[in-house]
Amino acid sequence: MRISLGVCLVALGAGCAHAPEQAREPAPQQAASTAAPAPASPQAANPQALSAQAEKSYYALDFPACTTQFSQAAEASTDDDSRSSAFYSAACCAALKGDASQALELLKRSVQHGYSDVGYLEADPELAPLHSLAGWSEVVAGARAHLAKLPQPPRPTPVLFAIDAYGSRRADPEAVRKLLGFEQGKPFVGSYALFKQKEEALKKQFNLAFAKLSFISYFAGPEAGRGYLTADLVDAEDAQRLKFLPAPTGHVEDPEGLVAQWMAYEQQAWKLFNQGALDPSKQGSCRVAHCAMGFGHPDLASYEPIFMEKVPKAQEALAQVLRQEADDKKRAAAAYLLAYASTPEKSVELLVPSTRDPHSLVRNNVLRVLMATQKAAERPLVDVAVVVDALAMPETTDRNKAGALLKALLDDLKPAELKAQRASLIRQVGPALVAMASLQQPNNRDYAREILQKLSGEKYETGEQWKAWLARQP
Repeated sequence: MRISLGVCLVALGAGCAHAPEQAREPAPQQAASTAAPAPASPQAANPQALSAQAEKSYYALDFPACTTQFSQAAEASTDDDSRSSAFYSAACCAALKGDASQALELLKRSVQHGYSDVGYLEADPELAPLHSLAGWSEVVAGARAHLAKLPQPPRPTPVLFAIDAYGSRRADPEAVRKLLGFEQGKPFVGSYALFKQKEEALKKQFNLAFAKLSFISYFAGPEAGRGYLTADLVDAEDAQRLKFLPAPTGHVEDPEGLVAQWMAYEQQAWKLFNQGALDPSKQGSCRVAHCAMGFGHPDLASYEPIFMEKVPKAQEALAQVLRQEADDKKRAAAAYLLAYASTPEKSVELLVPSTRDPHSLVRNNVLRVLMATQKAAERPLVDVAVVVDALAMPETTDRNKAGALLKALLDDLKPAELKAQRASLIRQVGPALVAMASLQQPNNRDYAREILQKLSGEKYETGEQWKAWLARQP
């Protein structure tokens, strides 16, 4: 199953049930030691609630529980799309707990209910143990038969184009790539569960305080179809880079049901996107600086008028959700909703305190809205210190948004203001920008090079040339 990640460029990895959230996860959790709960009555169960619980079990690495819960969600669902997706996720969980035979039977049920994305199926690493079973070819053939009947094929599975390692003085990038063992040039599906195994191995081998793998793929432009994997690393002695706000513990009332409405919008938008029916680069009716995946599709058009009308009246309550709600997905939704605050200045005011949220998805969404808001402005709205701080955070989804935000901010500075801040900015962010300029990931590398060009008045093509330039600075 593909999960709504709330990140555009399609920041995915969605392996099976679960991609690493770009964007964005807290520190690894140990697998729960309790047995899977006894099956509930499907007739009395809510499939959405069961799927949500199954996702939590997956992220806790409790694969027996998520097998049971996704199976229950499938049985409780009333439409083929939901059943197919839930059975697929259950199959992934079964494979991860080591029961390939059960996984194959669950996958057959997914295909019986219409699963059709053959490219994704064949590239999914969580299902690799099934490839040698006698029934695997039958599953693939069934999915291919459904695919042939679709009016529009699903979006192609991205190809792994490059692997970057960032943030460690100790871990050599080639040694990191060798440890990961991923094959470039092949279709790639990320897996939260398998990424966690690799991250733990990286931390052990290189004495790291933090390791996070993020896979970002592109759906438009010259990079369309390509995916980039980044290993974000923090050396043990640099653990101060991991200081975030305390995790919220509250349960805040959803003002006007707006958070639920946004999450419903995202779910529908990602469903359309994965079906190939939505191009977020053509956002259509977007009426504010940032609106995620747009509202141009008829199935999405009814949402934006609600946000336009209700968010300005509920903006302070939404800010409380962002700061106090324990559920990171609700905080992430609140951040996106605050793009509809009464004024751009108000949006910035309410968002900035959460740039150091403990969850990377929430930080991603906060920085995305700040970036888009600054880009649409004609004067600086965000303090440079906020952006400098964001560039030092540990994940690629922190850096790419911070880079875009810094570029937009510098574009809005008057020449005299830019000149006055030049030396200080080079001193504060020059090393990070030069390191980013050496990466292959376009949305890290390109912003860094553009900012360096603006600060230096010079233009170089390689990271090594920018290193030499930085070494010449006073």
